[in-house]
Formats: sequence, structure tokens, C-alpha cells
Amino acid sequence: MPKLDRNMFCNRKQVSSVVLQGIVDAELKFIDVFAGWPGRSRDAQIYRCSKIGQLILNNLLSLFPKSCHILGDGAYPLTEGLLTPYKDNGHLSLKEKNFNRKLSSSRVLIEQAFGKLICRFRKLKHMDIYKKDFCGKVITAACCLHNICITNNDDIEVANSFQPGIIQELREEETTAGSTKRNFICDSLPMY
Repeated sequence: MPKLDRNMFCNRKQVSSVVLQGIVDAELKFIDVFAGWPGRSRDAQIYRCSKIGQLILNNLLSLFPKSCHILGDGAYPLTEGLLTPYKDNGHLSLKEKNFNRKLSSSRVLIEQAFGKLICRFRKLKHMDIYKKDFCGKVITAACCLHNICITNNDDIEVANSFQPGIIQELREEETTAGSTKRNFICDSLPMY
């Protein structure tokens, strides 16, 4: 992690925050978390520094078969192991819009998981922790407890108050393999 200063924890809304990068399964359980980076950090930078990001970028086949991938939002770099939506510059084809819509509807799971996590552990929204390196540990522990609750069918209703973070429009360069894979999937999807 880069050398920290107080301003790095102020996000775009000038609120002190830390970032939670999470991957969830179909049951809304967190299967990977990387927490504690300053709120001003870019998602792509955090992804590249996380263990899962390094594995996907450097040794994709050690995690899952070539036909598998993780879905991310537009703030992440497009790679063979991490598919992101097409950037909407006003000139998307119908197939590209269809791909973006299906990707977005699949990504709703992560938003539901984050919503349940925040509703279950409301203190995460306003943590009074001054040791910044401790924040990541508290958030990771909350994710583990969230998984235990789901395993034990201790469900919680999510209020519609959870708002996912703003997608950062600065895009990292796309890899050729990622672009090829996304285009192949885009062309294969049924239109409806």
C-alpha cells in the first residue's frame, strides 16, 4: 500500500472512507474480500494490488478454467478473467447494449450482498476507528460473520437505501484477450 496521508481517506464526497473489494457467489456469500485501502484509491489500482487480482492477471488458469471469469463494473480493467461492460460513448450497437444489460443484471448479486452486509452491520457505515489499518480487519470480520449468517439461514431484509459506489469513468487499458472474450460472449448472447 502506498504511504498514507489523511487526505487519501477522503473519497469523492469528501467523506473519510476505506474500500471493500468483494467477490460473491450465487448465495450472496463473500468468496474473496480485500478491505482497508483508502477511499480515494481507484478500483483498478486496488484490484491490481489484491491477491485475487494478481492471480487473475498473472496466472488465470490457477483459479478457474479459461471459459470462466468474474464480472466487474466499468471501473475495473477488462481482462480475460475479469469482464466489464462496454463503455457507453453513445455509439454502442444493440448487441453491446444487450451485453451491458445482462452483465448489469448479473452484477446485482454483489449489490445485494453489500446491501445485506451494511444492513446487518450498520456500524460499518460510520466506524469510529482511528487506526486505519484496523478498519480492514473489522470489515473482513464482518464479511465472515455475514457468510456465517447466510449459512445458518439468518437472512435479513435489505432496505433500498444501499447505493453502490460511483463507477469511476477513468478506464484502464483493455487487454486483447479480454476484449476478444467479451466480444465473443456479446455475439453469442440471445437478443431480448
